[in-house]
Amino acid sequence: MLTSLRTPLLVALLSASISFPCIAQDKSSPSSPTPATLDGTVKITGGVVAAGIGYKWGHGTLNFQGQQLKFCVRGFALGDAGVVSVDAQGNVYNLKSLDDFAGKYLALSGGFAIARGESAAILKNKRGVMLELEMLETGIRFNMAASTLKISLADRPGCKIH
Repeated sequence: MLTSLRTPLLVALLSASISFPCIAQDKSSPSSPTPATLDGTVKITGGVVAAGIGYKWGHGTLNFQGQQLKFCVRGFALGDAGVVSVDAQGNVYNLKSLDDFAGKYLALSGGFAIARGESAAILKNKRGVMLELEMLETGIRFNMAASTLKISLADRPGCKIH
């Protein structure tokens, strides 16, 4: 989908996440990381409004163990500017139980859009679940951002999908 920016952005984001091992790491987890295992996929649609500090929202579908589960995403970003609609898709790693998916994530993202553009993001929660996203954006945006996001499963408090 996003071949022109995908590799450089993901390499930069992964490098940054390795450089900052405190990002979303549970203090009780072992010090040596376990290899990431691909456990599912996600598709997300949403939006961003930002002027240095931004607000992100959206909803999506998690494909996990043969199930398609709806969810909502809400959060804030620092280092983001613009107004865009976002269509994202990606892989989910280290998801052993559906209970591990919902919750707070820290994210690193980067990209730009003038009318249409691309970006990438790496999200990780304290349970070790990681989302690697590729995004197609429509609008105007520049970001090299750190974000906090909350994922809620559909029909739970804070997530009403019509």
